[in-house]
Amino acid sequence: MKNKFILIVVLTLLIGKTYSQNKIDKAALDTLLKIAEKTQTDGLVIYQDGKLYGEYYFGKEPKKIEAMSSTKSIVNLAIGKLITDGLLTSIDQPVYEFYPEWKQGMKKDITIRHLLNHTSGMQNFPSTSVEIYPSPNFVNLALAAEITDKPGTKFSYNNKAVNLLGGIVKILTRKRIDNYLYEKIFEPMEINDFDWKADDDGNPHCMSGFQVQPKDMAKLGQLYIQKGNWNGKQLIKADWFDETGTPNKLSPECGLLWWIEYDNIKAIIDDKQIETLEKAGFDEAILKKIKAIKGAYTSTEYFPIFNTKIVNTTPNWTTKYVPLLLAKGLQVSRKEYGNIIGYSTRGFLGNCMVVYPDKNLVVVRMISWESFVKGEGKQDGTGVNNFENFFSLTRNLIK
Repeated sequence: MKNKFILIVVLTLLIGKTYSQNKIDKAALDTLLKIAEKTQTDGLVIYQDGKLYGEYYFGKEPKKIEAMSSTKSIVNLAIGKLITDGLLTSIDQPVYEFYPEWKQGMKKDITIRHLLNHTSGMQNFPSTSVEIYPSPNFVNLALAAEITDKPGTKFSYNNKAVNLLGGIVKILTRKRIDNYLYEKIFEPMEINDFDWKADDDGNPHCMSGFQVQPKDMAKLGQLYIQKGNWNGKQLIKADWFDETGTPNKLSPECGLLWWIEYDNIKAIIDDKQIETLEKAGFDEAILKKIKAIKGAYTSTEYFPIFNTKIVNTTPNWTTKYVPLLLAKGLQVSRKEYGNIIGYSTRGFLGNCMVVYPDKNLVVVRMISWESFVKGEGKQDGTGVNNFENFFSLTRNLIK
């Protein structure tokens, strides 16, 4: 009897400890909401322990919002479903199996994995306004792209390459990717209120274009935490999420169209990094600014300094230096990584979602263009309305 009593006490303490570990910290939540409102956020939604914890609209009406590049992470779910249903054998299948005209040169070496982890080597204009949006057919544009780097050898964030995935989905299912996702994923999850932008020929954008209610976006984050299981049904096989969250060796912050969150990332600018940037073609004017911020920083420390000292003082930063960095597969700082703590989607204007599996926590922040340009948002998409400390603040919600 005594041993049974001790067991009950121990179990009670353990249950209490688990509950306290998963409890949202009120002060941290208040800080998150205060800054969310200041940065013109249209919707912030929290799922915790598999349930809707709260949705916050700051006096605005809930509405569908463009997820921007967070759309890419939703495209990932379609590929995972193809694998689950046996329509796609492996993401290491070459793209030419679906587009035979690619069975030539370096194109024959490009796999679906390369499209998913931004290592295809396809010619890449970072600005989507240069050639993608003017194109009547995003898939054909991607098929016509030159290959500038050997596939699998360099990380280069590539909108054009991602758009090709929608074409592969259509070949395998005979359905547009938005219709396929609705039938196989969204409808079972009761996600019915969404739109998806398409090109002139009817191909849904895959680099962006998904318009959804923030609370429904959060459901998709919870699906990630539950490794594809929803209400007892395995919509996507569990090991797809393990593969999705495996760091890309060429860019450890990237998995398969999902970003990877670490407990600690050091941004380092030293003489070795400056030498690398000089060899990449950075001129003395910008190198002088970069030299002035040499050091090792946490992400929280780095971005305010980087934006203040570099981005905001360099009028041609986005038109001259960002394309140069992307072309060379570089960043101003090099990174050192700690332990993986979560996974995220990231989109223009700060349309982001983060999932923390160990905390069973999902946080979504969405903002429309109309809201972004109010207050301190700028026409080029920069400014504090990006809510750049969103990720650091969400980490504090559960201690």
